[in-house]
Amino acid sequence: MIKTLKKYWTVWSITAINAFQEAFVNRGSNLLFMLGKTIRFIMTLVFLYIIKENVTSFQGYTTDQLVVFFLTYTIVDTIAQIFYRGVYLFSNLVRDGNFDFYLAKPISPLFQALTGKPDVNDALFLIPTVAACAWIISQLTVTLTPVSLFLFGVLMFNSLLIATSLHIVVLVVGILTTEVDGVIWLYRDMMQLARFPVSVYLEPIRLALFFLIPVGMMVTVPAEVLMNVTPSYSILLAFGVGVGSLLGSLWLWKWGLKQYSSASS
Repeated sequence: MIKTLKKYWTVWSITAINAFQEAFVNRGSNLLFMLGKTIRFIMTLVFLYIIKENVTSFQGYTTDQLVVFFLTYTIVDTIAQIFYRGVYLFSNLVRDGNFDFYLAKPISPLFQALTGKPDVNDALFLIPTVAACAWIISQLTVTLTPVSLFLFGVLMFNSLLIATSLHIVVLVVGILTTEVDGVIWLYRDMMQLARFPVSVYLEPIRLALFFLIPVGMMVTVPAEVLMNVTPSYSILLAFGVGVGSLLGSLWLWKWGLKQYSSASS
């Protein structure tokens, strides 16, 4: 088990280093990308400031609590983009037949498809983003405790499990249809809804965002636990959704591989 983990860590490290070197080769475009990300983050902070100054409450949540939801969304979304950016390019691998080479290698094709292109720009941007989010939260009138911080960290890991399962589903769609753009942007749009507490939406949208495309379990529950607010659903149920969605997506991946027709056929 340890040897296997070490092997996969070595493969991912080499891939990340190559992506880092590629980023320095294309310095101009990457600087523009970082500038765009910075402007977008600043505009988000300006939007949050406007909300804080002009809105007293929102469906029972204070404006300070709304800020925490926004910042939690930002961190969860950025981490997913760092690891799973390769999913956006997966349909090209299926169409041109290069996915055949993934299947021939002595390493999981799922691992290669998910993590084959780490986003170095988002990785570099994550450091100042987390620092800014931590400073902003420390200035808010919300209750944080060591226990809530610990549970928040654990639930963020659960969020990564859910993000992994959703990206695996996108890969399966890519195998079946050779197209992932529509599905990945549907996921992105659903994630945008999680910038606000999912519990404020009407049924059946709320139920879908907690259990069908469980972005509520990814963002809303961790943010509520962080602020010591009674979560919309229990922590155990959130973990059940995380583990269950991951196991279900892995089963779906195995089924999808059986439907795959290689370039030679």
